[in-house]
Amino acid sequence: MRAALLASLFVMCGRWPAAAGQDATAEPRSARILEFPNLGPIPGSSEPAFGASSLGLDAGMPNVTPTVVGGRKRSGILPRGGPLGDGIPDALPGPAATASTAIPTFAIDASVADDEGSPSGLTLDEAIERMMSGNLDIRAIRHELPQADADILTAGLRTNPLVYVDTQFIPYGAFSDRRPGGPTQYDLNLTLPIDVSQKRRARIVVARLAKSTLEAQFQDLVRRQIAAVCRAFVNLQAARLDLIAARESVARCERLVAEARSDTKPVGDDRAVHLALATERAHLALIESTEAFADAQESLGVLLNESSANVSRLEPRGGLRDVFPPPPAADDLVRLAIDGRADLVAIRRGIGRAQAEVDLQRASAVDDLYLFYDPITVQDLSPFNRSSASSWALGLTYSMPIFDRNQGNIARARTNVCQTRRELDAAIRRVESEVRLADREYRTSRQALERIEGGLMPTAAASLRRHLDAFSRGEIGADTLSEQFEDAASIAQSHRDALVRHRKSMIELNAAVGLRILP
Repeated sequence: MRAALLASLFVMCGRWPAAAGQDATAEPRSARILEFPNLGPIPGSSEPAFGASSLGLDAGMPNVTPTVVGGRKRSGILPRGGPLGDGIPDALPGPAATASTAIPTFAIDASVADDEGSPSGLTLDEAIERMMSGNLDIRAIRHELPQADADILTAGLRTNPLVYVDTQFIPYGAFSDRRPGGPTQYDLNLTLPIDVSQKRRARIVVARLAKSTLEAQFQDLVRRQIAAVCRAFVNLQAARLDLIAARESVARCERLVAEARSDTKPVGDDRAVHLALATERAHLALIESTEAFADAQESLGVLLNESSANVSRLEPRGGLRDVFPPPPAADDLVRLAIDGRADLVAIRRGIGRAQAEVDLQRASAVDDLYLFYDPITVQDLSPFNRSSASSWALGLTYSMPIFDRNQGNIARARTNVCQTRRELDAAIRRVESEVRLADREYRTSRQALERIEGGLMPTAAASLRRHLDAFSRGEIGADTLSEQFEDAASIAQSHRDALVRHRKSMIELNAAVGLRILP
């Protein structure tokens, strides 16, 4: 009894360092909970990347709009990020990983890490479905699509004809033989603009391609939001496992206190103090774990648009263990990402939109013709005692192309095509790197987890049992046994961290490829 009590006490009072890789994956407590997704500028848009410019001049008549941008104006440049962060929103904060919240363990036991939660809990698939239907950011940005439809409608509107009514030869007084003039003339003129260069058709093409590009951008936004939900869900799973371990630790401490009180042999003052400190530390770890779990619930609740009352009821269901076959080779994943990732699809469509903008600027270089039709002209001959005369007229007004006023806009549109193509090349290169980094992280984390479970944990468990037996026989001292329990606690924490790291690597691989390669 005394040996088991003292051994358990060493577990509670020892230092329990976090895993070496824990700091690299933990998010700070000061991270933002709210995030504001943005589609960014439309690829292939003629808007400058560094802000609006007043140098691009519109040619043609004042009522002609040579450029139509699908969707409302957006500020900023194309999102560019580091590895695994190209345009992906900042991850919501998960439970903070600090040395004070590491959970002591009586023995190396993997059952806590394998706990899949309540059968009535929320699965990852259900979380994604709730996000798609309830996320306020997605619901707000989805309004960009009908706005793009409105831009197509605007681009197809025709210019209204002009109606002109005038009177000429109105005398000061009256015409006479001594002051001949006139006769007074009344005209009704109709002027019809004729789009000889098909600017309206070119505007419609630009607006339709802008909407197509916008749809791909929206799909990419959904991809990034799904990745954010998956990260928040895994953070909630990890916080739940830490909470379970903390509760078991408190229960274990309380059992030790009860056993010490019921023991017939007196417990020394130092041992009683250590036991009280161990119990207090376990309760403090439980408080920290409870707060971390509530933080993870709040982070997921924001993405799911859950009410404040329902956030505290979010419970994850599903294990962290990887029981699925490995993904294809890295080269195959790279090809899948290049062919299908929505952000690359958006830039490819943006190239077509930029080329259509060139065609629109070329068409805008030719002004409309204005067909002039005067259906009736009345000349008032009543002052001369004659019948009034009526006639009609027909004419054509056009601009003399002496100066090419649109050559700058054409050159700018051509440059925009080249720029968008370079952006595609740069984006493809970044996507290749993202996929290879995510694939490398997946395979490395899986290998590390297999080594921990296949070699480190069994060896440490056997060593711990041997030292417990040796301590019971009086062959080793308390200091040696304390070191063994510190190692056991560190390995148990490392095992949970390795599971979380590997599960997150699966999420990052799916996000990098743009497909759900792994569940």
